[in-house]
Amino acid sequence: MQKLVFLIVLAVLSNPILAAQRVVIAGGSLTDIVFALGGGKNVVAVDTSSTSPLQATQLPKVGYYRDLAAEGVLSQHPELILALQGSGRPEVLTQLRSTGVKLNLYDKPTNINELFNLIGQLGRDLNRQSQAQGLIARLKQTLPAKAPPSSLSALFILSAGDRGVTVAGPETVPDLLFGYTGIRNLATAPGYKPFNREAMLVSAPDFLVAPSHVVYSLGGPEQFCQQSALALLPAAQQCRLLVMDSLLSMGMTTRLPEAIAQLAAYREQSAL
Repeated sequence: MQKLVFLIVLAVLSNPILAAQRVVIAGGSLTDIVFALGGGKNVVAVDTSSTSPLQATQLPKVGYYRDLAAEGVLSQHPELILALQGSGRPEVLTQLRSTGVKLNLYDKPTNINELFNLIGQLGRDLNRQSQAQGLIARLKQTLPAKAPPSSLSALFILSAGDRGVTVAGPETVPDLLFGYTGIRNLATAPGYKPFNREAMLVSAPDFLVAPSHVVYSLGGPEQFCQQSALALLPAAQQCRLLVMDSLLSMGMTTRLPEAIAQLAAYREQSAL
């Protein structure tokens, strides 16, 4: 019996991830998955993009994951840092590693298979393989089949201002959501790119989708629709706008079926 206990203790101590009692997460997708795997009890701080689940929003914040400061992260005395690729500047990551804190970087998922891979990877790293397998199985069961193409078209607006309009094209989560709900995405350039105003007017989207943090930073849907960069669009003039939670609409999370359902419901409403 003593030998068994010794071997268990040795295994835990030899794996800093399993031994970690204070975890800091930078990246909303990671936070969502870690909590869904039941690993939230050791999380002591998250970044500001971590808006799901509710328990995570009540934790101390270490800034936005793309603009991390080593001092803010280290003030939480972490034993393990989980971060999405793109977190912080290279010198900040070097500084964090120089303290001896374990830092794991994860690729940002942009499609379903990459989401499943990330869940599996976190499951292995946190010794929650069975929970990860169960979570992947549940997601596969709840993800709907892709809807047939409809006549509706839309644009996901990340920003609109004096410098122009930035929209979500292929290889983004909004484009994936459009694909699942049979909505034609009028943006064709990969990633988040500027969209020519003249082309936008000619394409005339049936409705717009925008992340909540952008919409409410401007005062709400009405103010968002009244921006001069969008003013000539009939969809903006009538404020045919779906405001979606920012992480739900832009991040690959375990709430993906919910995001698809929300957009599908708005599509049905718009088709009436």
